[in-house]
Amino acid sequence: MLLLGAVWAWGFDQQRTAQAVTTELNNQYQRAFYQTLHDVQTLEALLGKGLVSGAPPFDASVFAEIRQTALLAQREMSSLPVQDVTLLRTMKYLNQVADYSGSVLRGIAQGKEPSAETRDTLRQLQKQAAVLNTQLHDVERQVQQTGADFWDIRGALRQRTALKKPQVPEPREEDFISINRQMEVFPTLIYDGPFSDHLERPHPLGLTGRTITGEEARTAAIRAVDRLPGVTYTAQVIGQTRGAIPAYRVEVVGSRGRAQERITMDIAKKGGEPVWFLSTRLPRSARISAEAARARAERYLAARGKADVEPSYFERQENAITFNFATRQNGVVMYPDLIKVTVALDNGQVIGLEQRGFLMQHHRRTDLQPRITVDDARKKLSPNLTVTGSRLAVIPTDGGREVLTWEFRGKSGPNDYLVYIDAKNGAEVKILQLVDVREGILTM
Repeated sequence: MLLLGAVWAWGFDQQRTAQAVTTELNNQYQRAFYQTLHDVQTLEALLGKGLVSGAPPFDASVFAEIRQTALLAQREMSSLPVQDVTLLRTMKYLNQVADYSGSVLRGIAQGKEPSAETRDTLRQLQKQAAVLNTQLHDVERQVQQTGADFWDIRGALRQRTALKKPQVPEPREEDFISINRQMEVFPTLIYDGPFSDHLERPHPLGLTGRTITGEEARTAAIRAVDRLPGVTYTAQVIGQTRGAIPAYRVEVVGSRGRAQERITMDIAKKGGEPVWFLSTRLPRSARISAEAARARAERYLAARGKADVEPSYFERQENAITFNFATRQNGVVMYPDLIKVTVALDNGQVIGLEQRGFLMQHHRRTDLQPRITVDDARKKLSPNLTVTGSRLAVIPTDGGREVLTWEFRGKSGPNDYLVYIDAKNGAEVKILQLVDVREGILTM
């Protein structure tokens, strides 16, 4: 009887703990959703102000606020429990708004007033913000009418798992897919910036080899997974994707007893490289350090033929951490060849990969000889910067080109910076501030 009572008490405690976790998750996702809604409403209003503003000082203030609000909306939307690919176009739109506003700000700083063409672009962006605003309000109404929980959006992504279905309809991922489709009906935005659509149109330089079959895509998908001991993995092709990198959409299922892990990925039809993958597994704890996780990510890449990589910055999200790697050629860092690897902090498993940048941009560069020395480049720096390191690096320009630079890392007061000097002519190309936050190291 005592044993039965102890078991009952343990079960009750586990149920109460699970309920507390569910409530906390829902609160987090609810906050992210309503903050996104608020930011998009603000963004629509600010874009309208940009249309009617006429005085340059006010222009600068409005465009600075537009940029900041778009970045905030993008950050909050990325916190929602929906797969990144579901909101790809919407997230891209928010990035475009932020970057376009930045390009207008730079023009204002140089004494250029926003042109008629700029106003036309703003009008287009405002229309898109209005559509996004309406769609988000539709989701909000559904939640209010059904009493659904936001955390159950994630449950919709795992319909075939052992999780019980909720008793009330949840805000489905299909609702967010609908938002994404609405955004896709607008013409693509063309401007001189790193998120411009025209930069994605060139032929992928990193894809080599022949066109593979669906069966070969299944094999490639299994090979891409960071497989755990004792787990049986199976794969099936569930569709195809078009675009700059045509691919097979593959779902991989890892089974151990009743437990299952689902991994969705795109395998490029040419060459069979994984474009991206994402696991549904949620790490429940953090048992390894960021340094150990980075070493695990590097071993994963090395085992798949990408040993010569340089980690740049990282971001931690709950019990997982995403590292950004650039390839190296003859010791020169190639920032356009970006690979993102997400590692679970409970057991070190790689649960996410994104290498679209690598597949689009990777190729052997032919001119990596600087025309000015590192000492001559250092003379171009501000005396307010205390240099702590330097190296050669290829970086992308806003217009989609590449430039060989001397990268200087340094400090000014309490802040850390990266300054890039053109290794051919000595011109200052870019300045980035390194921000050390609780979630990781970011660049601004």
